[in-house]
Amino acid sequence: MAGEAALAELDFTNGTAVELRLRGLYSAEEDGAFQALLAEAIGRVAEIARPGPSQLNFLLHQAERSCLEPERIAALLAALHGRAEADAALGATWRAVARRQAFRAALADHRMAQPALVSLGLHCLPWKLLNRWGFRDRAQFTALHTPFSMALHKRDEVLRALATDFADYAEPSLMRESTTPSGQRIAMRQDGGAVWNHHRGPAWLEPDFAPLRRLLARRIASFRTACALPGAVFVMADCRIQDPAAPIPFLAPLRAALARLSGRPRPFLLLTSQSRRGGAARLDWLDAETAHLAAPYPHPHFIWADAASVDSEEGLGFEHFYAQGVLACLTAWGFFARGAAA
Repeated sequence: MAGEAALAELDFTNGTAVELRLRGLYSAEEDGAFQALLAEAIGRVAEIARPGPSQLNFLLHQAERSCLEPERIAALLAALHGRAEADAALGATWRAVARRQAFRAALADHRMAQPALVSLGLHCLPWKLLNRWGFRDRAQFTALHTPFSMALHKRDEVLRALATDFADYAEPSLMRESTTPSGQRIAMRQDGGAVWNHHRGPAWLEPDFAPLRRLLARRIASFRTACALPGAVFVMADCRIQDPAAPIPFLAPLRAALARLSGRPRPFLLLTSQSRRGGAARLDWLDAETAHLAAPYPHPHFIWADAASVDSEEGLGFEHFYAQGVLACLTAWGFFARGAAA
């Protein structure tokens, strides 16, 4: 009822007010309320008085990032088609979202079972990229949101957290404050193993990091549940594997931890590496349940988390290759029929 009252109080003709409310819910990681308000705003986009391209770009980006239903995003694209053709500031985003949604539609046509893609970090790429290319559904935006989805981690900290069931992962005595280049306060582990770079300001940090720790406790519970799902597939980015044929020292302990958590002796695991120094883009199989995807960034200064970079031709090319690699693995593991997407 509180959510319905909040919707009733919001003036949907005021695009700025709607965007501010959405940004607040997103920053607070109130996933369900964020999705509900976003869906309502998209359904009532025609009511917004003189929406600027930045407001419409925000709706388009957030719709796919939060895994809203394909038909809802298709309706938004249709409503904005004419303006996107005439407005360059909107057109680039519109075309990029349309391309990603076409890929998502092809996935739906060939899906045999819904995978549960569980991020292992080491940053947000396995969460954000796989959301916007349609690999997760609306319910999974909440169910698969885990401690590794929206934070920076060192690989050793991920291994330690998995092996110890997150013992001392967010222990206050092992945490400290830091400051971003823009002056915002964030929390991190003292050893640098985890940096909660999306949780900014005193609302998350005071007192004694308690709000952040409560959120992480919920995310850890979600992770435990996700690991046991029959369709669980684990994805780790930034692995920095130069030669997948050479021994990978962290692979055995990672497999052992995931086997214990999932209850399966060989859970599906995709390791990915994103080199800034170029190199071959390729998918290698380490065994039947484990693959490595090398997906170099387009150039050394490419910022994969920047919206303009993501929507650029080079960004779309990078992400499309990554998405195709993920799809190839999921097809081999029985989640999709062959020929799902080009």
